[in-house]
Amino acid sequence: MFSLCDTEARAEIIGAPDLHLKSGSTLRLSCVLRQSTEPPVYVFWYHDDRMINYDRERGVSVEAERFGSALVVREARRVDSGNYTCVPSNARPASVNVHVLNGKTNLSSALSTRLDLLSGARWNPFC
Repeated sequence: MFSLCDTEARAEIIGAPDLHLKSGSTLRLSCVLRQSTEPPVYVFWYHDDRMINYDRERGVSVEAERFGSALVVREARRVDSGNYTCVPSNARPASVNVHVLNGKTNLSSALSTRLDLLSGARWNPFC
């Protein structure tokens, strides 16, 4: 019997495909390379198809890791919601949808929607 394995290097963002966090929290996205034999020369990060400008005053920074990269956004706001993509020099890119939520109402709604998708039933723990 013969089996083909996917050996192409690819990126993976921990927690994908969707991450939810409360406004004011620190967003940390870890992009890890899988099936890679060497670290990337560079990793570019994009937010909604626009390359991210690393702004220390705003609290946006990148930390190099041995086989990947971490994007850190301090005190995340609603405008930080959206699609994030890491593009390593030597691997296929990866994406994650980030949802920055304001207060209990939005968090309740997100959890309720997530439970609907998982169970097929509607249940709201915050009634």
